[in-house]
Amino acid sequence: MTENIEIRPDFSDALQTENWDRVEELWLEALEETPIPTTELFEVRRLIWKTGKKNLARTLLDLLAESLEGSGAGADALDALRELTRLAEKKPSPELLERLVRSLRDARTGSPSLGAILEHHPIVTARRPLDELDIARCLLDHDLGTVVEVVGKGVGRVVDLNLQLENIKVDLGGNRPASIPFGAVRRYLRPLPEGDFRRKKVEDPKMLAEFVEQSPADAIVEVLESLGEPSGVAAIKVALDGLVPASRWTSWWAKARKHPRILSTGTGSRLRYTVSHSAEGVDEALLGELRAASFAEKPAAARRLADRGADASQAAAAVLRESLAEIEASDPGLAWHISGVLAGLPGGAETSDSCRRRLLADADPLALLAGVGDRAARANALKAIADSNPEDWPRIWSEWFLHEENAQLLDTIAGRLEADRHSDLVDRALEAIFRNHNDHPAQFIWACEAMTEENCPETVRARMTPSLLEKLPDTITRKQFSAYRGRAKTLLDGGRVAIRLLVESASSQQATRFSERISRIDTVEPHRARLVEQAAAQRQDAPATHVAPVLAATRAMIDAKREELRMLVEAEIPKTLKGINAAAAEGDLRENFEYHMLRDRQELQSARAAKLQEDLAVVRILEPGAADTSTVNLGTLIHLEGKSGEPLEPVTILGVWDADLERRIYANGSDLAQRLLGCVVGDTVEVEEGPATITRIEAWTGSE
Repeated sequence: MTENIEIRPDFSDALQTENWDRVEELWLEALEETPIPTTELFEVRRLIWKTGKKNLARTLLDLLAESLEGSGAGADALDALRELTRLAEKKPSPELLERLVRSLRDARTGSPSLGAILEHHPIVTARRPLDELDIARCLLDHDLGTVVEVVGKGVGRVVDLNLQLENIKVDLGGNRPASIPFGAVRRYLRPLPEGDFRRKKVEDPKMLAEFVEQSPADAIVEVLESLGEPSGVAAIKVALDGLVPASRWTSWWAKARKHPRILSTGTGSRLRYTVSHSAEGVDEALLGELRAASFAEKPAAARRLADRGADASQAAAAVLRESLAEIEASDPGLAWHISGVLAGLPGGAETSDSCRRRLLADADPLALLAGVGDRAARANALKAIADSNPEDWPRIWSEWFLHEENAQLLDTIAGRLEADRHSDLVDRALEAIFRNHNDHPAQFIWACEAMTEENCPETVRARMTPSLLEKLPDTITRKQFSAYRGRAKTLLDGGRVAIRLLVESASSQQATRFSERISRIDTVEPHRARLVEQAAAQRQDAPATHVAPVLAATRAMIDAKREELRMLVEAEIPKTLKGINAAAAEGDLRENFEYHMLRDRQELQSARAAKLQEDLAVVRILEPGAADTSTVNLGTLIHLEGKSGEPLEPVTILGVWDADLERRIYANGSDLAQRLLGCVVGDTVEVEEGPATITRIEAWTGSE
């Protein structure tokens, strides 16, 4: 019996003063009531027993049992007699056990298997009669015709209770009924009471389907009351299986969850729905949840409360304003996110705007971005940083590039930087990513996906070389890529980067090695492994077609790159290392954002220095006026005329370091240059303006 049942004051006073005559008097008065307050009397019995008056407790309990037997309250009488049997000083008398059996028969009159169960589990002659009683009651709870939930499988009706084989069969509407052993009944079968939503699926499915169709909001209330605990969408869908078509689920659910008594808690996979006793109770519960939520959980909690109406929105705004005042200095990223939610609430725009202006002026931009977990809020922060830092935003964006994990935002960053002629910053970030791909799994996967897209930035597409085949298997086997494993495997699909490289540019040796490595990875699906094998087989006798463009540059540009390398090695890298040591001295590196940002900056600088050293070792000097003009070559100026004979602005082909699109100077590795190289006067080529004819080829003189 429960420990927290309230008893009337007269009983409480008599028990406290140990006035046992008064207790008996009150007990007998209670037995005259209709209905008899069984639950209260059970609690009084428990309290009497605790005082040591065990004989009195048994006597009063026997009186209760007799009264209940005489009133026809079979179930309550059975509970009283069971308790009396449990408390018996010696072995229960046969008379008491006979009363127990009679009460069980009275309580379960009409149960089809009652006689057979009592014969199979004889309570009166059993060594442990209460054990036999509990087994009999459990089986009767799941007797023939009972509507039950089979945990994990659905709702159905008991169609067989086999005492010899000790199993119960439940018809779930399939070809074969579910068979549950007696030993697993309590765990896997749950009888559904009269009026339960899921019970109606068995008893009157047509009526229930009409109800669900016509009244989504009322239906969801009944579903949640039936489930009896906070439930996620998956559990709700199971309860509605066969009632709401999959094609209509989204629209049905949008209507259903608008019921004012529906309460949602948690976020993401932990989002749960319950039913409150009233709409006002839901508002109070959501406001309490918002106040108790952590700062990180407050945005989602505030949105749930604001959806309840105007008054609830104002209450949510008040809590978020208080939160901003507390968190703005300590967590700028989370403050940015909260201010964005506040901006959409009544009276919140002014507070939100002033908070964001302060954050943009005072907070470290990279620390701010690192604290914004919501993708949309982070995109908004990136734009605001660019707008408020017109000179420095490219550097900030390129440094953040190494930390951003969302593919859409990586697209945005690379595309905007390239469109605003900051391809060199994208290239530096990519150099760090491709040199240490295991340290940048999200960015590496994104780059490999983007390479084969039509609108891929040229700096990213330039990384699509056969050497990439050496790194791709790591995306499937290394633990650093575990969160991106599904996306990594799609890189082996037709038209994606691995197959394109195998078919278009890899040498036969590179193709064979890659195919062998993929074949040894058990987690690669057979159809993907076969596709790689077939693509590699096409390269067995084919020569490698990928030829890296010649790196050539003017003397002035080579000198500029040497100066950049000197500044990196002698000034910038030492300065960053000094900052790293200072940040490390502050302790706990796991929470030290400045330390990690400086380490990433040093990685970018070191990658850049290494690339400059490699390039300067092989760069070819472009001498003005020295190019062969019999065909279009590196270091030539090409004159063109359009389809109608009108002259077009000349095109110059130089090395990647000297490229300047505004002046129509193209890198020799660019798509346009690749189409022009090797052409002669009179050839027609496709340029930005459309088809054009080469009218003259001159040597670049350095004065253009």
